Amino acid sequence: MRTKLLLYLALGFSAVCHAAIVYPQAPNGGQQLVWKFADVIAQKHLRPLNGLSVEDLTFAAPYQDYSVGLSNLASGELLSAAESVGGWQYLIMHGTNAVASADLSADKKTGKAIKCSGLGTGFVQERLKALRVAEQLPQVKRQDYELRSLDMPWLLFSAFWLHGKSDDIIIPLPDRWGRWNGYQAYSESEMVKRLKPEAKKKLKEPRGMVD
Repeated sequence: MRTKLLLYLALGFSAVCHAAIVYPQAPNGGQQLVWKFADVIAQKHLRPLNGLSVEDLTFAAPYQDYSVGLSNLASGELLSAAESVGGWQYLIMHGTNAVASADLSADKKTGKAIKCSGLGTGFVQERLKALRVAEQLPQVKRQDYELRSLDMPWLLFSAFWLHGKSDDIIIPLPDRWGRWNGYQAYSESEMVKRLKPEAKKKLKEPRGMVD
């Protein structure tokens, strides 16, 4: 069973929105683990929650993290080869502002949350902006899309993947080398054209340099 949440509700928006962003069923007990982990960080006044308590925060609906191996990508396979190993991400909000993200692992068979492995501030504002771009896409007004994260650290690639019944949309975060345009909606084939050469190049690097 999936949970359909209007994106403006997950991000604290008050305006009426017709975007159909669908979130998979969250891991059982996941939000409680994230809450406890964030509470420890807040009480110790550590980054990224320095100065904030958990009572100041809300947790957006989580999305699953997917990745693709270099060999698959070098062969032109992208979304068909994407796999999730049980990782989930939660955006942590202070009002309508993203202040951190939490990484959670869950059992793939049972769906039960295992542990919260950390909180970070990297690219949280970029992710929030990408979500807002997704909300405005005309495609999401016509059909449901499941929100997923697509991350390939070996290519320094991170994106949101909107998975629909008839098509898929990829919205990458900004790239410092200009290999793709941040926040632009790409089709799978358009993204493969940009990522396939990068994967081939990475595979040719000496052993030990490929993560």
